[in-house]
Amino acid sequence: MHEHGLARELWPQVRQIAENQGFSRVNRIEMTVGTLHGVSADFLAHSFEHAFEEDDTGRFDETTVAVTTVDPGEPVTNPGADAPQAANGWELMITRIEGDK
Repeated sequence: MHEHGLARELWPQVRQIAENQGFSRVNRIEMTVGTLHGVSADFLAHSFEHAFEEDDTGRFDETTVAVTTVDPGEPVTNPGADAPQAANGWELMITRIEGDK
């Protein structure tokens, strides 16, 4: 499945962001993915559960992953942007990570 490969590719970035933010536990991850990637939001979220199994710190135990898909032309707000922009359909953004420090 394409979703598993995508989760494996993003896993090091997610882990690094959590470390940089000093999270001892990650409670929620939110992502925006353009529909032109051809992935299912539910399958991608599930694929992260498998990636989290590689973490032996317990930091990602019971982490919820919420994936929003956007169609080309749909308004999307990039992290750090002042206003929504039209999606191009190829978005792949980790938009929020919440956790305990």
